Amino acid sequence: MEQRYKYTREQLEQYFDRICLPRARRIFDISSLPDDQILTYLTLLHKHQLVKVPWENLTQHYSWHRVVNVKPQHLFNKIVRGTQGSGRGGYCMEANSFFFTVLLSLGFDVYQAGARIYGGEGKYGGWTHTVNLVTVGGTKYVLDGGFGPQEAPRPLPLRHSEVATHIAPAQIRVVYEALPQHLDRTQKVWVYQYRYDEGKEWQTMYCFTELEFLPSDIESMNFSPWLNKQSFFTHKVVAVRFTTSKEQAPSSDENGGKPAVGGPGSPTEEALEGELDGSITINQDVLKWRRGGQEKVLEWKFKDEGERLEALEKYFGILLSEEDREAIKGTASAIGGGAMGQDN
Repeated sequence: MEQRYKYTREQLEQYFDRICLPRARRIFDISSLPDDQILTYLTLLHKHQLVKVPWENLTQHYSWHRVVNVKPQHLFNKIVRGTQGSGRGGYCMEANSFFFTVLLSLGFDVYQAGARIYGGEGKYGGWTHTVNLVTVGGTKYVLDGGFGPQEAPRPLPLRHSEVATHIAPAQIRVVYEALPQHLDRTQKVWVYQYRYDEGKEWQTMYCFTELEFLPSDIESMNFSPWLNKQSFFTHKVVAVRFTTSKEQAPSSDENGGKPAVGGPGSPTEEALEGELDGSITINQDVLKWRRGGQEKVLEWKFKDEGERLEALEKYFGILLSEEDREAIKGTASAIGGGAMGQDN
């Protein structure tokens, strides 16, 4: 059997610090735990991961090299150690590959699988997404920390059409079926779906198989979101993290929704004691904070690069170096400076 890269105990300790996991709840080897405790611990880790490790593509815009590296050691250095005293996140190949290595290092029965994003009109794209599949007590669960606010907020069992709560009143499920594009109708895959409440239509997000993808597959798949000029990743800045009920929303002024005081930053251990209740999203030049039922907590349209950098610090705890801040200037994704050579 091929030996996979695993993080050391010291690295796992640093990871636990990064996600603000209480010391009393830290377990470094789950192999001797009963199944119910393994699932409880997996759910806890996933919650902290979703809140503390954002889904983001900043490397593609705020760096001179623009290289998205999915090697385990690089991901550890980026996500846990970070720069300027703050850790970072990553898009699907990064966030889910990193979490895979964490879970493998802790003794979980885990592997990665490829996924196809749904593009509408019954059509799916190529293998441009990845998920983690973890088996506990004979049941396989899908975990995804790299898709955005519609991703499952806790391990979701692979049970056909079984409805689970997302963040109430939203719901999620997986169905096992052939794709409209399949010529061989005997082939079936798992299709992940989301709806805003039980009265709404199901929206298909992506599909995935139970076939294990190797590290070399993940590296090959990574070229699409990293370099494909047709992907939104390459032409706009995005960032998403989940929020908890113990995070305090700041008041806003009347000038474009900009908060009058500071935001929650990257949540503390105390804030993580709350229940998952929503998400904060940066989509190019707008920040939105939504809580259960799509209640709008905050909407802030950035006037310039300075405000977006301020939002990354106030709501994600991300500090970028001066060199990285300079790297976006003159690019199409910069706010207020879309032409080459034009300053912000």
